[in-house]
This record gives sequence, C-alpha cells and structure tokens, in this order.
Amino acid sequence: MMKLNHRMLAAAVAALVGGGAGATATPEELKQLGTTLTAWGAEKAGNKDGSIPAYTGGLTKTPAGITPAPKLPDPYVGEKPLFSIDAKNAQQYADKLTPGQQELIRRFPGYRMDIYPTHRSFPEMPKAIQQASIKNAANPECKTTPDGVGLRGCWGGVAFPIPHNGYEVMWNHVARWRATSEYRAESVLVSPSGETLLNQSQAYSDYPYFDSDVSRYEGAGQYFQRFVNLSLGPARDAGNVTMVFYPLQSDQMDQRTWSYTPGQRRVRLAPEFAYDAPSAQMGGAMNFDEIGLFSGKMDRYDFKLVGREEKYVPSNTYALLFGTNKAKILGKQYINPDVMRFELRRVWVVQATLKPGKRHVAPKRTFYIDEDSWTVLATEVYDSSGKMTRVQHSCSLPDYTTGTWISASFFISYDLPKSQYAAVNLIGITDGGFYRKLNERRPERSLTPESLASSGLR
Repeated sequence: MMKLNHRMLAAAVAALVGGGAGATATPEELKQLGTTLTAWGAEKAGNKDGSIPAYTGGLTKTPAGITPAPKLPDPYVGEKPLFSIDAKNAQQYADKLTPGQQELIRRFPGYRMDIYPTHRSFPEMPKAIQQASIKNAANPECKTTPDGVGLRGCWGGVAFPIPHNGYEVMWNHVARWRATSEYRAESVLVSPSGETLLNQSQAYSDYPYFDSDVSRYEGAGQYFQRFVNLSLGPARDAGNVTMVFYPLQSDQMDQRTWSYTPGQRRVRLAPEFAYDAPSAQMGGAMNFDEIGLFSGKMDRYDFKLVGREEKYVPSNTYALLFGTNKAKILGKQYINPDVMRFELRRVWVVQATLKPGKRHVAPKRTFYIDEDSWTVLATEVYDSSGKMTRVQHSCSLPDYTTGTWISASFFISYDLPKSQYAAVNLIGITDGGFYRKLNERRPERSLTPESLASSGLR
C-alpha cells in the first residue's frame, strides 16, 4: 500500500504540474513493473476487502465445457449478481458509481445495475510486449511532446506503464494492445418512437505499433492503428467504405481519413471525419472522436489525471456483445439490465477540458480507464452549460480462444437530451455476425486509397 501511495502521489504532483511530457519512471517505480505491478502497469494485488481479486494472468484459454464459436459463449453464464443497484439504494453505493451512472438511475426509474464478482480476465500480454512496456518505462526518449499531443520514442508495448499525467493515460488507451482482427456487427438507435437500424458493417483493424516487423515511425509504423469499415446496410449506405489511419506523431501528422461512396464512384480525403463531426452512418448518434469512447488527436483538450478509483464499470459483457436475442437486449430507454454485467474495478480517471480558443460540442468529458487493459470503460460528456448530455459504456472482454482482448469499438451511448441511445457494433444480433483474430495484417496494397473502390459494393 505504501508503494501505491507513492505512485499516486507522483501522479498527483504531475497532474498539478499539468501538460504532457511527464517524467520518466523513477528507479523505485521501475522495480515495481513485473513485481507488484504487471509489466504493463496494473497493480497485481487485490483490494483491501478482496472484492477486487489479485491478477493471476487472466483468461487465456477456452474454459472447460465451452465450445468455441464465432459468437463467443459467456464463460460466466452461471454466475448470479452479488447485489443490484437502483434508485432505492443508489445513495448507499454513490462513491463507487460514476456521475453518469447516477444520472441514468435518477432519470430512468427502472434502471438497474447488477453487480457481479470481479474477474480480472484481461489476458496476459505476449512476453515481447511485456518486455517492450518495461523498456518504454525506462526509456527517457519514450515520451509525449510537451503539449501531450504527439508520441516519441515509444514502441511495441504500453507507452506509459506508470503514467504521470492525463495525456499519458489517454495514450495508453488509444495505443492499447489489441490483435489484428475483423468483425461483422450491427448498430441500432433506440428512441421513444422505436428502433432504427443505423449500420451493418464489416470492419478490419491492425496495429502496426505492436508489429515487430514494421519499421518504427516509418511507413505503416507511423500509425498505431488503421481500420477499414465497409457498410453492408441499410441499402442507402451499402458499399460505403471509410478508412482511417491514426498517427503516433499526431502533433505533426493529421489523422488520415478516406471515404468511398459507390454512387459517386470516387475516393476522397475526408479530413472532416474527426473531432466532434457526427457520424452520418450512425445517424448523428456518435461523433468521430467517440469511436472507442475516445479516438483521434488530443489537441483540443487539456487532459487532467484525477487519480485512480474503484468504480462499478461494464466488464466481461458477453451477454450484451454476443447475445442473439435483440428483443431481450434492447430496452425502450436503456439496455436491458439482465444482459449488462458490472464489476468493481480500479480505473484511472481523466478529465478533459476544452482548451481556450478551441471549439468542440463537448467542452468537458470524463473518462474511466481500466487499469488492466487501458481501455476506456465509461465516459460522461457535458455541454457548454455544464449539463451532462451523454453517458457511454463500452464492452470489453477476452477472446479466450486466442488469448487476446476485444475492446471499446463496441459500446452504448445514451443521448440524454433526446432520450435515445445507440448500441454500437453488437455482434450477436447480426446475421452472420462474428469477431475473429487474424494471424497476419492485410497486404499494404489493400490499405491504399486506390484499393477502397475495389473493396466497396456497387
């Protein structure tokens, strides 16, 4: 506990100093990586009362009795909730609830959070990535630019296993470890008037930053993530293709986005697909920098590290992501509580405040980032009057068939002023829905603007 206090004290001091380019980990901090902390920075020990268990390696293999399938069965299906939180007892658990969750409970009388035993299921990272994470922590050249916007010198592992400011935590999120993969999923907008299909799509993502065969900060290695999204429906959008590259040196390079529309039969650069521009494919229910609950360039906000707290957050949400019965998943005002799973977890809390002179529809956002996976699990979004406008929860869980991690491209966004919500990229309800890890990245020739026209539908 003394080491934790020292760690949090260092983070708090850095947070008060503000800005990016945090200090390199101290020798004392480095000794913790791989001992009291995982190599990527999570505290191995459980909490004082045992409600958060110790980390023991996560879920890396298919549990006995489960038959792997494209739609992953829930390995915890037999568990019962420890207790539930609703309007009657929310005050009792207020210190473990986010303000967004408290708002959902206050706003919707039937809203309920079922709290399950915590499973620290995040699968242990490959050894090479663990070693790279420790090297990053010890490398004084692994740092953000002074404004926090760009990354330098870090490679192949968690950039900042021991973060000292909000920018470093957010870099750990956007450039978190994931496997090259593809999925087919469906997004639905649920409003008081009923359900609207927003998009059926098939997406591909790769992460050159974690590829040892890629040259650092050159060619594909300039990017920590690239993804291609092909719309399959509704009919008006079928065949549209969007390709996005997220750069490491974001202070010098813009996010690269291309769009192909079959009706026009041309590929165009789409720099407007960024920041708070609403995604047309999502009916305006999601902005481009809300992909994964946060993505893109960090130049419009000051990111302040508030600290690390214990919160009830969505975890191991197999029943939501891979559930097949749409009627049992989508409630009229919120996701059916029966398919949501909340667990007590330690999360890093980062508050983003709009910089003077910058513009964004959301001047304030709060992020809750899982200590094990560095995934944003929950957010709150506020407008210029300080009123909460959106509450968002992400789905993350292990792909136990491959020992990898599925995270954050799958989420729920509650639009409070419009009394509607979007369920983004649900796999189970989709005809032919699947998620699969790929053993190799696509050829570079398939990730060019010229290739988009041939990948779309006509």
